[in-house]
Amino acid sequence: MISEERRSYLILYSLPRKRLIEIGGLGRVLFRQGYYIYVGSAMKSLSKRVERHRKVRKKLHWHVDYFSGLAEVQAALPVRSEDDLECELASAISSISEWSVPGFGCSDCSCPSHLFGFSTDPMSTRKFHDVLQYYRMDRLIEKYSQLL
Repeated sequence: MISEERRSYLILYSLPRKRLIEIGGLGRVLFRQGYYIYVGSAMKSLSKRVERHRKVRKKLHWHVDYFSGLAEVQAALPVRSEDDLECELASAISSISEWSVPGFGCSDCSCPSHLFGFSTDPMSTRKFHDVLQYYRMDRLIEKYSQLL
């Protein structure tokens, strides 16, 4: 049984204008105006993790903490799974994004980034919906149909 609180997730942000933001160990990073998808995981408490991303004032620890204080959360999209899909999701989002922020959010893995940019809202694109559909439903159907 999968815990309700154990999931990977996507956070969709909007940034209304380009900004130069100090991002912890990454230093100063120029962010384009647009939409950003951050890929993360919360293996203990997804609701608390998402709540943290929504807060403007917080102790700055992760790269996303620096960014989320200046960008607006548009949506939090959990992906239920017994598996840690964070890096696999990052790769899938990377393949449909227009740009990425090198080194962002991936200091504990070998991914090039966990923050991806779009000039238009990805929620309005078929490619993004296809990725969501696969990771939220189709992947589980494939996995469990093999067990039958």
